[in-house]
Amino acid sequence: SFTGKWTRPPAEDVVGALDLSGASTQIAFLPGTTIGDSRTRALLRLYGTSYSIYTHSYLCYGQKQALRMLMAALHQGSSSPQRVSHPCHPKGHQENITTADLYDSPCVHAPSTPSPAQVLTVTGTGDPAACSTAIQKLFNFTCGANRTCGFNGVYQPPVRGQFFAFSGLYQNLHFLNLTGGQSLSSVNATIGQFRTSSWEKVQKEFPTMNRTHLHDACAASSYALTLLLQGYRFNHTTWLNIHFVWQVTNIDVGWTLGYMLNLTNMILSETPQRVTGLQRSNWIAATVLLAIMLILIFCLLTVICCQKNSSGYESL
Repeated sequence: SFTGKWTRPPAEDVVGALDLSGASTQIAFLPGTTIGDSRTRALLRLYGTSYSIYTHSYLCYGQKQALRMLMAALHQGSSSPQRVSHPCHPKGHQENITTADLYDSPCVHAPSTPSPAQVLTVTGTGDPAACSTAIQKLFNFTCGANRTCGFNGVYQPPVRGQFFAFSGLYQNLHFLNLTGGQSLSSVNATIGQFRTSSWEKVQKEFPTMNRTHLHDACAASSYALTLLLQGYRFNHTTWLNIHFVWQVTNIDVGWTLGYMLNLTNMILSETPQRVTGLQRSNWIAATVLLAIMLILIFCLLTVICCQKNSSGYESL
C-alpha cells in the first residue's frame, strides 16, 4: 500500500480458474466452505497468506479427447459398422476416418475386435437435441448421498466468486462472439441457432476458418456448455460470474504459465522483508508538504488575479 504496509484482497475477491485444453479440463477456486475431500485440496501460500484451494483436473475430458470419445460412442451405437451419423456435425457435412485414428487414444475404449484399416463414413445430421443427449452420455452427473460433486463422482463444493475461463472455453464462445458477458439465455439461443445451420451455410458465414475446426465447432461449443453447466454446476445466476478471456493485463493466461511461475518461485510464498515505499512518517510529511504547496499556489494565483483586476480598473 502507499503507507508501506502489505495488504491482501478479501477472500471473496479471489478469482477462480476454468481451463479446457486438448486432453484435460481443470477447475480451481476458493470455496466458501471447508473442503470435504483432501484429494481435491491444494494449500497455496502467497506473500505470507495461506489459501486452501479446491482444484481438480479431469483427464480425458479436454476438448480433443472428449470429441473423440463422442465419435467412438456414436460409432459403437451405429446400426452400420461403416457409417456414423453425427448429430453435432452440420447437416450436409461428410468425412471419412479410419478406426485406427479414432481409437488411437487411451481415453477411447475400442470395441473388442476393432479393425484398424476400416474406413468409416461420418455424416452430419445437425440434430441439436440428439447432439446434447450424446454429449451428456459422456458424463456421469450422479452424486453419492449427502455429497456434492462435479461429475464422475468427484467431490466439488458449490462454485463461488468470479472466474476466468480461458483456452478452449474462450475460443469456443469467442468464435460466436459470446465472450462479452452475455446472459446464459442469449448464449443458449445463439449456439442453438448455429447448431441448426447447414454445412453450406456455415462455410459461407466463416469462409476463412479451418474446415476441421469449423465442422467441430457445434460439438465443441455444446460440449463447453455441458461441461460448465452440468459438469461444474454453474447456473443462470453464477454464469454471469464467468469471464471468458484470452489475456489478463495483456498476458496470455493458461495452466502452463501458472505451473512455470509456481516452479520458479517468481511469486513469493512469504512477505519480503524489505518494502519498497515510504515509511508512515515520511508519507505524512510528504502529504502535509504537498498540501502546503497547493495552498501557497492557490494564494499566489488569487493575488495575481486581484492585481490584474485592480490595474484594469485604474486604466478604465
